[in-house]
Amino acid sequence: MRRFTTAVTAAALAFSMLALAVPAAAVTGYDSQYNSESAFVDINPGQTRNFQVFFINAGTTTWTRGTSTQVDLAACLEDKVSCNVQDAREASWNTNWLSTTRYATTSNTSVAPGGVGTFSYNITAPVGATNGIYRFNGDLVLSTTGEKIHPEGYYQEANLGGVATGTATITDLDPNEGTTAGDDNVVITGTGIVCTPAFPSVSFGGTAAAVVSCGSTSLTVTSPAHAAGNVAVTVTNSGQGPSNSLTFEYQDLDEPVFTSMAVSGDLLTVTFSEGVCTDTAYSPADWNVTNISNPSGDLAGATSGANIPDCADDETVTSFVITLASAVPPGALVEATLNESTTGGGENVNYEDASGNFANAPQARQATATAPETVQPDLISASGNVGSTTITLTFSEPIWCDAGFTPATEITVVNLDGTDPAVVSYGSDPCTTDRAAAETTFNITISDDIESDSEYEVTIDADTEVQDAAGNNLDDNEASFTAGAGDFTPPTIVDARVAANVGTTDFTETDDAFTLTFSEVMDADATGDTIQIQDQDGTVFTLACGGAPATTNSVTCDWNTAETAVTVTLDEAITPPPVGSAGAGDTPGMQIPFNVTTLTGFADAQGNVPNVLGSSDRLVDYE
Repeated sequence: MRRFTTAVTAAALAFSMLALAVPAAAVTGYDSQYNSESAFVDINPGQTRNFQVFFINAGTTTWTRGTSTQVDLAACLEDKVSCNVQDAREASWNTNWLSTTRYATTSNTSVAPGGVGTFSYNITAPVGATNGIYRFNGDLVLSTTGEKIHPEGYYQEANLGGVATGTATITDLDPNEGTTAGDDNVVITGTGIVCTPAFPSVSFGGTAAAVVSCGSTSLTVTSPAHAAGNVAVTVTNSGQGPSNSLTFEYQDLDEPVFTSMAVSGDLLTVTFSEGVCTDTAYSPADWNVTNISNPSGDLAGATSGANIPDCADDETVTSFVITLASAVPPGALVEATLNESTTGGGENVNYEDASGNFANAPQARQATATAPETVQPDLISASGNVGSTTITLTFSEPIWCDAGFTPATEITVVNLDGTDPAVVSYGSDPCTTDRAAAETTFNITISDDIESDSEYEVTIDADTEVQDAAGNNLDDNEASFTAGAGDFTPPTIVDARVAANVGTTDFTETDDAFTLTFSEVMDADATGDTIQIQDQDGTVFTLACGGAPATTNSVTCDWNTAETAVTVTLDEAITPPPVGSAGAGDTPGMQIPFNVTTLTGFADAQGNVPNVLGSSDRLVDYE
């Protein structure tokens, strides 16, 4: 709640609020009106708290973050007149503010006239600071010039020492990393740790750790199992609130294990304990497969391959299919052995998990062969985006195509509401000719753009040349779809991550890259499109696909074959703006992690622009 420095009657308070609103807008086209704010806070040394304040855009200019119309919440002195300057008493509380004199800019990408802008910032109480009330004064200013928009004398307060006694403070974790399996001994150092009448509870990312020993300045705990990544560790004394948090990194050090197998005809399906990929082409030398019931040599010796992804594609699979040299009769007992690499070490280096751990080897598994299934596959759907020439065909199970299959002559596409396009060729993701790599979809390319609200019918004529992995011919060979009917849903970013980082650990060097994955197929022509990014201390870069316009940093934007993910790579090293200038934070360079704040020119196939602010993941970090 807003507070004032003197006690007043109800009538006087009303007059005081009116008086605060008297100052006129100070910058042409800009005006603001105080709306509300978060509660004042109690805090102890070492703890972090958040403040939020909300202002209405009462002017005629939209406040757009990262542009010349960006509006900031500036720090002011107690006189509520001197702004863009930090009170020395609160300077050490700065926790990733925009700068030493600016608390925050809008959390919203843009705030139109009449809209409400959110300004959010954190404070951390310094260890050793004197107990008392600390006031953080501020006013809105135009980011580029520092001119005040509409002086109102905003402030929020922190009561240092106001938190109930008994809360622990932690200062160190030793070690600060461990395995995903847990069971690592971690010593937590701090102050105010209370061991009686009960040990404190210790949380690793929300999962309780077992406390082994306890003292007033340190705890020894056994870490719980957790997925790979960083988690927050807190200590909570009995009957008290949690301490401040420290970061603990979980690392995946477990080797993939060959866990099971299945044999049907001449197909061997192998399964691992976790997803694996390979950096090299599939090699039959990795496996020995024997029909124990009727030994006839190594059945893996003349295979056509396996559908295991390349590690460079950042994908893994828990199981894949190997085509054997000959079929195994139903009921035969078969043994498959994953061989150790020639380099030894109890590993097969051709199979690794997402963390780079090689598969444990040698390992053998057995299974009884079953009869090949006889159910024929069906074409169950076709789909395409308005303005695109690509149609995706989806089948009831993984299929493959004979090398003689020619889509241009053996697939027919009819536009029931217009002119029939011709099938030109395969699309960017064609039907595989490798049985072991059978997939449920493939693409074709047609001669004309797909038209909105038109119904298309697709027929595959050569059904004998499209088969499932067991050799069953295609059965149902027709599917239809209506393109773009009523799609007004904006795409969102569902995954953002660093793809490459060279040189320093920030995002400024040539060939540094990140990937954005969208919730649907996008228009992959990104030439000239721009991406604005902002790190935690306020540094802003604008990146342009293909290097235009000239005021931005040139990047290469490469889309995956599904046109759902774009990898953005710096074409040249970026020189950060000097600290204190527009677009610069407290620390030079674009620090990782950073947020994607604005996408310009990007759209899905129906022309819907992305909802960046409503995206589930727009923080580019290491995952």
